[in-house]
Amino acid sequence: MKKMPALLGALLLAASMSQAAYAGGSSRVAYTFTYTDLGQGVWGGGSLFADGSAGGNVAFSADNGQTVYQLHPTSWSEPVPGYVDVCLAVREMKGSSGFPPSFCLSDLGLLLPVTGTPIVIPDPFEPGESTLIRVTPAN
Repeated sequence: MKKMPALLGALLLAASMSQAAYAGGSSRVAYTFTYTDLGQGVWGGGSLFADGSAGGNVAFSADNGQTVYQLHPTSWSEPVPGYVDVCLAVREMKGSSGFPPSFCLSDLGLLLPVTGTPIVIPDPFEPGESTLIRVTPAN
């Protein structure tokens, strides 16, 4: 009888962990991505869900802290096999990012290659700088 609460607890834990791989409990994660600027303060990432929705956060600090904003992934697509385009909503907290309220990376001429490993690319937000990106297929 004493094993029953432990078993029930283990089952609940397993069920709650399996729900974490779904957006709102309905869509599986297709890819994950990360973005790290090799210059000034940019980092973040998130999940790209099978239904085309996206989640996560990319935080920016530019101009020695005079401009601070966040990019929230809202959706994504795979316009070319092996490359993803992520669309983002802009939330400005200090200064002006110079971006519209929302945009897609393809608007900047950038599609992210699905490599599963980090790669260095020219930074689309800061000319002359580099950034480290990674897009990894889930499962």
